[in-house]
Amino acid sequence: MDYHIDEADIHSLLSNAVEKMVNQALGASRQNPGLSKQLLSIVKIISRMDSSVRSPVEPRETVLRVGSLELDLIDRTVKRGNRQIDLLPREFQLLKYMMQRSDQVLTHANLIKDVWNYKFVPETNRVNVHMGRLRSKVDGPHEAPMIRNVRGEGFVLSATPALPNNLPGLRGCKQKELALTNSNNI
Repeated sequence: MDYHIDEADIHSLLSNAVEKMVNQALGASRQNPGLSKQLLSIVKIISRMDSSVRSPVEPRETVLRVGSLELDLIDRTVKRGNRQIDLLPREFQLLKYMMQRSDQVLTHANLIKDVWNYKFVPETNRVNVHMGRLRSKVDGPHEAPMIRNVRGEGFVLSATPALPNNLPGLRGCKQKELALTNSNNI
């Protein structure tokens, strides 16, 4: 399996687990007064730990949302509206990357480097193949497409049905397109 979990994700998961254990132990001690005083003191120490001792990493969202598309990072599930979407690990990673950068044009080079962790950009259609599979799963037959190809630039994931000119990642693309169109008309 090819799961890529960064340090912030691990810290967030561990923090949530410790918090749940603390709450359960405190609840159990209230129900059972005979619970070991040593266990209770350890739980209190953990729960009162000063924030300066804790990791400076802020807790992250565990569910990403773009329009009707929802990706749960903990359960590793994806759904669009009420429709469940089954993804392979690489497709999940690719969709997560795109959702974290929604409305931005993502180039083939960025995707190869950041999703596949290549140090160079090989001559391959790997991105197009995976993007085609992902698009067929995310964009249902009667749904507005969310994953679009920006000709000559890359791909964009957007909740808007039509790409507006004011998207930050598309300004340069639209200007290049306009320049090409104008040069062809001369």
